[in-house]
Amino acid sequence: MLRGPWCQLWLFLLLLLPGAPEPRGASRPWEGTDQPGSAWAWPGFQRLQEQLRAAGALSKRYWTLFSCQVWPDDCDEDEEAATGPLGWRLPLLGQRYLDLLTTWYCSFKDCCPRGDCRISNNFTGLEWDLNVRLHGQHLVQQLVLRTVRGYLETPQPEKALALSFHGWSGTGKNFVARMLVENLYRDGLMSDCVRMFIATFHFPHPKYVDLYKEQLMSQIRETQQLCHQTLFIFDEAEKLHPGLLEVLGPHLERRAPEGHRAESPWTIFLFLSNLRGDIINEVVLKLIKAGWSREEITMEHLEPHLQAEIVETIDNGFGHSRLVKENLIDYFIPFLPLEYRHVRLCARDAFLSQELLYKEETLDEIAQMMVYVPKEEQLFSSQGCKSISQRINYFLS
Repeated sequence: MLRGPWCQLWLFLLLLLPGAPEPRGASRPWEGTDQPGSAWAWPGFQRLQEQLRAAGALSKRYWTLFSCQVWPDDCDEDEEAATGPLGWRLPLLGQRYLDLLTTWYCSFKDCCPRGDCRISNNFTGLEWDLNVRLHGQHLVQQLVLRTVRGYLETPQPEKALALSFHGWSGTGKNFVARMLVENLYRDGLMSDCVRMFIATFHFPHPKYVDLYKEQLMSQIRETQQLCHQTLFIFDEAEKLHPGLLEVLGPHLERRAPEGHRAESPWTIFLFLSNLRGDIINEVVLKLIKAGWSREEITMEHLEPHLQAEIVETIDNGFGHSRLVKENLIDYFIPFLPLEYRHVRLCARDAFLSQELLYKEETLDEIAQMMVYVPKEEQLFSSQGCKSISQRINYFLS
């Protein structure tokens, strides 16, 4: 039996749903409100009637979204069309209530993709996060969603998906990795299906590399046994010992066909690195000076330069590992340097996340606290959006 706030929420949704059954022969007292002298013809009541109609239409859209999210196989084209065009988005609070209701329902009903309720694969949420919360990274927005969704919807993937994120500090690499974790797994980083490794924290001493290799292999194996869809994140990938990179090689190779297995496990490897972020910045600056707009820059402008520079880098093992040399990395994804306007948006989001009021002048003051390079152009934030929250706290103190 439903109790407490859940009961109230459920009853509220039911009351708002359009098409609720009515007693036979019952007439609505406001029918015929256009007749002169009718008590229901008051302007105030007509406005209330319009508001109720709008609430009913909105509740129908919420119900359609909820049912399609919980029972995607039973969601027909008409219901999908009722959710509105792709550009339509739930208000943030409404989306939270929808996610809350879905989580509650799925806690006792089997409505999970592939039968594992630890896996959510909320591609709609991922798309929203990438398009609304991430700033200045149109290439990331285009490529990450398409690549990850395409891979996870492949019945029998030939290999693990390997993505390598590159760019200056503060441009959003960890932010996007967190978006993936939060939208693909119910418990986010706490999920049994996710493991995150930070090179300088988990593997700090080169003399213990053999021990680290055993521990890493064991954790990958155990995670894959626990979960058929796994995600492994390696932060500061350029600082990984070459021996650890070689250990990962077999996990990224193409698998031999296995006729007796109905499904192959889905495994994603994310490598996050500042390596050759300077090359990305140089190419972007050159294109902007040549008259290109930022949004016109494509992967063809950046990926060949980035991959070539990574291979030629001599002061780390990542570029010389078999992961790079044997093309086991599927995509090298560049994160562009952030400009003043993007830093302002990051500051705005930080205020909103803390439910703080702000003025446009305040956003300018915080953005102006950052250091911009090159010295002449003053175009790119040297720290991206990093430490924006600390600067807001300093500003408010």
